[in-house]
Amino acid sequence: MDLPLRSRLARQTARLVARGLKVVPRFRGETLPGRIALRVDPDFLNHAREMSLSQARTILVTGTNGKTTTTAFARSLLGPAVVSNRGSNLPWGIASVLAQRPRAAAYAVFEVDEAYVPSVADSLQPSVLVWLNMSRDQLDRSLEVRRLATRVGEASSSVATLVANASDPLIVANATQFRECVWVRGPVEWQGDAQACPRCTGELVHAETWSCASCGLSEPVAAYEVDEAGRLWHDGVVLGHIHPGLPGNFNLLNALMACVGVALVQHEPVEMVAARLQRSSGVEGRFATWWLTGCEGTPALVTYLAKNPAGWHANLSMIDTEASELVLGLNARIADGRDTSWIFDVEFERLVRTPVIVTGERATDLALRLEVAGFEVVTVEPAQTLAIRLAAQRAAINGHSRIVYLGNYTAFQSLIASRTELGAVVALTGEAAS
Repeated sequence: MDLPLRSRLARQTARLVARGLKVVPRFRGETLPGRIALRVDPDFLNHAREMSLSQARTILVTGTNGKTTTTAFARSLLGPAVVSNRGSNLPWGIASVLAQRPRAAAYAVFEVDEAYVPSVADSLQPSVLVWLNMSRDQLDRSLEVRRLATRVGEASSSVATLVANASDPLIVANATQFRECVWVRGPVEWQGDAQACPRCTGELVHAETWSCASCGLSEPVAAYEVDEAGRLWHDGVVLGHIHPGLPGNFNLLNALMACVGVALVQHEPVEMVAARLQRSSGVEGRFATWWLTGCEGTPALVTYLAKNPAGWHANLSMIDTEASELVLGLNARIADGRDTSWIFDVEFERLVRTPVIVTGERATDLALRLEVAGFEVVTVEPAQTLAIRLAAQRAAINGHSRIVYLGNYTAFQSLIASRTELGAVVALTGEAAS
């Protein structure tokens, strides 16, 4: 099918811009071609679908935490015949990918920001929407979390099948209008944004499952479940195991939801898809281990990304501060959200009160939060590379071989961009922090 003239012009212009960006040093600009394509043709996603995705079975992945990792799992499972984005989850990021797509794809998987799910789903008409979770995020930019969950639910008419987290009341309350829903469950961790019923505001009771005594809203029975040991369950029977190769119970759930989504579009049993899951050593620096050849003692640096209370809660649960030096990074740029008050909802009190280094543009905010949590030794070093070097010095003195870094979005990106300065070399193994 031929694209309309305006869409052809949009695609050609976007491709020219993409080529030009390749010769501009240190300027990534992945979304600029898509922005231009959508400016030239506001219906570019619709027309690009007709050209590149007309025969493709498409998966969209959304949720506050885990989109990039889950999309990476699905992409690896779908193989070379897949078209996908990598982190740029707004419409212009997806448009950039499709503008540069030379031929039709068999499969597509795109991560999508929660606020844009209805419009992107309307354009791409996906076979599957994978809905991971809902929690507060970017407080000064995003909609209130319940309104945002309602927004995702508005995509129901454009989605063939929803794969959804049964443990999240905000998802369950807004999933009733979807034509088909496959419920998935994993080890439950964060419940801080689901204390009141999203339907009637009554109190939710959290036990083995959750329920509302006032209106009867309750956790649906999951078709597939993964436990903390990685066992894949269906109707009370163990079908196999999930081996994501990444730490944390949340990654077991991310991997399972990716497997279910892929199984649906490939018409395969979930356990067969799960058996193909390859161990991962990290996604775009997330959960990666680096050897710091430019630092004293060449310690290992493990890098974690988290951008809201739920994400920090999940990542902190994996950290042993007695066996490693801990560096926490916090920025408050537009991509992070300017409001950092959310850090007071992170349960730092669960950590052992060992010395901590805080870094980033809002390091003093973190220092105050840790002081409130009872930490007596908190070192403030806003420059992240200097903070890592200081941690390496402490590791040599304390006999530690590991530094754990946990930062929010732009702090994390800045550190990864500075890895050459630290002599960071990715470890060949999928070693994870403990």
